[in-house]
Amino acid sequence: MFRRKLSALDYHNPAGFNCRDETEFRNFIVWLEDQKIRHYKIEDRGNLRNIHSEDWPKSFEKYMKDVNCPFKIQERQETVDWLLGLAVRLEYGDNADKYKDSTPDGAKNADNAAKNAEPLINLDVNNPDFKAGVMALANLLQIQRHDDYLVMLK
Repeated sequence: MFRRKLSALDYHNPAGFNCRDETEFRNFIVWLEDQKIRHYKIEDRGNLRNIHSEDWPKSFEKYMKDVNCPFKIQERQETVDWLLGLAVRLEYGDNADKYKDSTPDGAKNADNAAKNAEPLINLDVNNPDFKAGVMALANLLQIQRHDDYLVMLK
């Protein structure tokens, strides 16, 4: 669920991260604050770093308020996603020159983007496969049948 953002932030195990595992979650929060977000001064991170403390949830809740996270401590997935988004924004801000000329993996240049959009531009609505696809989609969405499949598509 978080793999792309974790990979963008160079997290050590983006594919295997489990936010439901308490120890892994707490270590992740400490890593995120220490390496990416850096909201607190180093000397103020002690309570957050003490992941085995019974008071850690209170420290984490305070941290969430301090970074203006709109989610509650119980909404773990939403909180992780929001914190990852914050970290990505901060990482980009720190290295804007590095990322400003980069392109997404799927579109190396404008020609690739045009080629990727081409199938929709050159769509043949008279093709029997297209008509069959519209009918199958209508069945799947439980849309009322019409004699003209283009009307049904609309």
